[in-house]
Amino acid sequence: MTQHTTRALLFFAALSTVALVANVSAQQAPKKRPVQRRALKVGVVDIGLLFQKYKRKDEFESSINEQRKRLKTELDGEYDVLVKMRRELEKSAFRKGSEPWLREAEKVKLAKFRWDLKKERMQSALKNEVEHNTLQILKEIKGSLGQYGKRYNYDLLLKTDNSDRASLGDGERSDLVVHFQEEIFRAQISDVAYFHGALDITQSVEKYLNHPANLKYWDDQKKKKTAARSTPKKSSEKKAPK
Repeated sequence: MTQHTTRALLFFAALSTVALVANVSAQQAPKKRPVQRRALKVGVVDIGLLFQKYKRKDEFESSINEQRKRLKTELDGEYDVLVKMRRELEKSAFRKGSEPWLREAEKVKLAKFRWDLKKERMQSALKNEVEHNTLQILKEIKGSLGQYGKRYNYDLLLKTDNSDRASLGDGERSDLVVHFQEEIFRAQISDVAYFHGALDITQSVEKYLNHPANLKYWDDQKKKKTAARSTPKKSSEKKAPK
């Protein structure tokens, strides 16, 4: 056997050994398990129904109704005084158009002007309160939806509004509901055109929303916010050393 033949045999023997080792290693290597992707978990809620059923909404509305009643009583009392002033002017001994009569008529006009201004101011303040409470309720519902989604591992929660826009309960619409419907109307671009009924989780979310623990959480948040507003801020300016 020549030297060239010996080298060739050694080369093929080494190549066979490498191939055998690679084959054994491939057989012993652990197989990768296929990645299992979790199905997207989606829920749909009727935001209008949640708004109507939210217990804290009733508390806000009760407060607004009390405020409206107080303002109405105050305005009605001042209007009665205004009516009395007009009657006294009509029954006065002053000749209509005379200087004394015009002076008294001016007082009536000024009283009416002040009453109109006060009425406008009170109505504006009441409207502002309604808007503030409506946005606060929507904020609490949105926050509760986020907590619900995290707790029950939802990937996506969509909102609809199938509530009756024409009436509420016995046919009377509340200020909060009216303003809420206006807010929803302006945000219709986020509405859902269709969804399967199995995705509707409104009832479950309603129970979570009105759970005592959730109600207490938002009540505590409101108290903290109110306390922070009432607490005077400490001045950042340092006093000059004496």
